Amino acid sequence: MLIPLRTDEPTRKPYIITVLLIAINVAAFTYQKLSSLVYGTELASIYGAIPYELTHVVDLPPFSPYSPYLSLLTYMFMHGGFVHIIGNMLFLNTFGPNLEDIMGHFKFLLFYLLCGVVSAIVYILPNFNSAIPLVGASGAIAGIMGAHLRTLPGTRILCLFFFLPIRLPAVVILFPWILLQFYNVGMSGQSNIAWIAHIGGFIFGIFVVKQFQKKWFRKNKTIREI
Repeated sequence: MLIPLRTDEPTRKPYIITVLLIAINVAAFTYQKLSSLVYGTELASIYGAIPYELTHVVDLPPFSPYSPYLSLLTYMFMHGGFVHIIGNMLFLNTFGPNLEDIMGHFKFLLFYLLCGVVSAIVYILPNFNSAIPLVGASGAIAGIMGAHLRTLPGTRILCLFFFLPIRLPAVVILFPWILLQFYNVGMSGQSNIAWIAHIGGFIFGIFVVKQFQKKWFRKNKTIREI
């Protein structure tokens, strides 16, 4: 098991949006679990992105106080369990800071949200009749990972490999990761993991990241090559 922890590439400014996104995700997950325990309300069924609702323009019970289309944003702050959110936040904490540094705070936030929306749409289109809620930040974070692969492929990543610390180039982690997502799409069957959403976010991140980079990064790439 390979667990990414952080990059060796220093940032020019504090990565406040990355920290804020992690804090919001943790707060939302805490509220989600408390609501389930105290009130018996499963917020994932209300704020998750349900393909049938979005493609048939209906609101299935339990009813949401907002438009179903708002779930294209809210779904990425819901999670299915502790392993789900911990894994996502580890990847966001690892690959988010450098991307925020080369985009700037506002552009990074916009990029993150766009990746999340696009990954949801990629999942919804072939599953338009599904009433199962889509939840999790994985699609948005996959977009961050795709952008990181294109802009900072040689950055060294500190990882735990079966509890042993090692440093690997980002490309050695990210390229096999996306290949695994494609493999899982073909082999998943009735898996409860939306692998295709990961692919959608990742590819979107690769192709759109150039539009979000700051001019100083385009002219002077300060990265470590493999």
